[in-house]
Order: sequence, then C-alpha cells, then structure tokens
Amino acid sequence: MDRDVLSETLGDFGMTGVFYAASDLSAPWGLAIPPLPGTVVFHLVTEGALVVDVDGQTTPVAAGEVVLVPHGTGHAVLDAPGSRAVPLFDLPRVEAGDRYERLEVPGPGPRTRLVCGAVSFTGLGVARLVRSLPPVLRAGTGDDAAWVRAAFEVIGAESRHPRPGGDVVTARLADVLVVQVVRAWLESDAPGRGWVAGLRDPHLGRALAAVHADPGAPWTLESLAREAGLSRSAFAERFRDRLDEPPMAYVTTWRMEVAARLLRAEDLPLARVAERVGYRSEAAFHRAFRRAHGVAPGAFARRRTSPLDEAVALLALS
Repeated sequence: MDRDVLSETLGDFGMTGVFYAASDLSAPWGLAIPPLPGTVVFHLVTEGALVVDVDGQTTPVAAGEVVLVPHGTGHAVLDAPGSRAVPLFDLPRVEAGDRYERLEVPGPGPRTRLVCGAVSFTGLGVARLVRSLPPVLRAGTGDDAAWVRAAFEVIGAESRHPRPGGDVVTARLADVLVVQVVRAWLESDAPGRGWVAGLRDPHLGRALAAVHADPGAPWTLESLAREAGLSRSAFAERFRDRLDEPPMAYVTTWRMEVAARLLRAEDLPLARVAERVGYRSEAAFHRAFRRAHGVAPGAFARRRTSPLDEAVALLALS
C-alpha cells in the first residue's frame, strides 16, 4: 500500500508518562501494581532479577531486560514466585520530580534495581496497536539486546547516581524503550488476527490506509472493496475474519476516534468536526459520537479528559 499506517502509528505514539519509579529492592519483596486502564506498564531491570506475574502467568526478567504489560492489567512484580506483594502505593517513596519517584525496600536478601513506569498514548491508532499485543511482552535478548543494553546502562547509571535532570533523562529513555519493544515485536511476530494483521494484509491494508487518509470520504462497502481489489463479498468476509468486525463498523469507529482527537486538540465548531469525519448532519454526528463515547460531543470537548488524566486520577486514589 502507498500509505504505511503502521509506521505512521509508531511515529505518532503521543506518549506521555503517567508515573516513573526507580526502585532499589532487597529480597524478600513484592510489588502489587494496580490496574491502570489506558496505559502500558513497563519494568526495566538494571541489576538482579525478578518475576512478573500477570493473571497467573509468570515471566522471569533478568538484568538488561525489559518487560511490558501492555493492557494496563493489574499485576505483581516479585523477587521470586510466591512472594507476598504489597500494593505499590502503600510503600513509602520519595518524590524526585514530576511523576517521578524513588522507592527503597531494605532486606537481607539479594538486591534488585529496576525502573518501572506507566505511559499513556494519545496517537490515533495506538490503542488498536496496543490491543494487538500479547498480555506480556519481554525484550532484551536476541537481536534486540544491543539497544536495550545501551538504554538500560544509561538508565541504570542515573538510578544509582542521581544527578540534576536525571528524572527527565530516565523518563525519556524509558519512553524510547517502550516504542522499541513494540517495534521489535512487530518485526519478530506475525499475528494472524487483529488490527496489525489487517494492516499487513495486502488487500485489507490498502482499504484501511484509504480510510485513515480520508475518514470523511463517503465510504461504502463497495468503495472499500474496490480499494482492496476484491469483490464486495470476499472483502467483507476477509475483513471480518482478520479484524473481528464488519468494515463499516470499523469506518464508524475510526471516524469517532478522529473526532475525539479533533475535539480535544482543536477549537473547531461541532459542525466542522462532523464534516471532517464524514457527517453532513450535525444531529447524525451527535448520535454516533454519543454511542461511541457515552457522552455528547459538546460535553466531551468541554471536559477534554484524556486517558492520561484518567490514569493519573486513578493513581491519586491509590
């Protein structure tokens, strides 16, 4: 396809840190991370080792490796399987900067140092990409070891020997690591279903790219099938099989995602937003937006609440 939607999505993550924490932990220890919907949580081990437990699935992580929990799922980070996990925000911690904290747990056992955090995304398409990821994603071995090692050496040095601006350096490098882990997964894995599978399909990818390029066009099943180079019935069947939703449902959902971004980021009249996403009737746009987001577009624009705001509010209650 002429337009590489996947590359555009990777280049437009719109990533913002919800929180970062540098931890110095001596066994026995365990951290219970609460559910943080709309975020990707990461753990980068700079010294020692740990296990991450997500819904009973344990993943060992050694120094120089990073693990992502992409769906904001509540999970435990432990020195060893079976250790007791204490809620993260019940532990004493020192604020080192805006949304950046330091945590220390003394103990008689082996020492582990790690940097963990949660990041939120505002880029269009990123939520769909993240939903395609597995529940746990580990990097730092094989072909991706070199860039993980380079980043974790800098982050590890900053966590061991704090300097002015170290929290900013750590946060920015951690953000890069998250994107790199996702890229490494895309290069090494080929999911057979979901949004990524649709983009990589030579026929469906052309149709999806066309919708993303011009969401306001008067798309029909026939016009999308022409973009894909398939018959109407073959296109509809292939689309549903790969993406688990009908083509026109995808068009509507994508239009509503674009509309939400326009309402948050730009001061446009509702009629103009409706037109940009293919609605000539403001009333029809109003109904579609309310069905998609549970609130009228005008109220949504006034509220301007982002996934980041919601995640930060959850942390404040923890």
